[in-house]
Amino acid sequence: MTRLIALLLGVVLLALLTLTGVWLAGQLLSGLGAFVVAAAGALAGLLRFLLLAGVLCGVVYFVTSSWRSRT
Repeated sequence: MTRLIALLLGVVLLALLTLTGVWLAGQLLSGLGAFVVAAAGALAGLLRFLLLAGVLCGVVYFVTSSWRSRT
């Protein structure tokens, strides 16, 4: 009888450890997903800024080069 109880306790403990491992993996993947989404948002904002800055710098270069005195 004690073997049966020990076996059942072992199975319950193994099930709890497995569920804990699955929960921990879910937490880690969720945190990694949040990090990836935040990094993608930050990089998209940086890309927008760089594109806008490049276009504006090109316009400024074009306008200033056309107003340059030709000697």
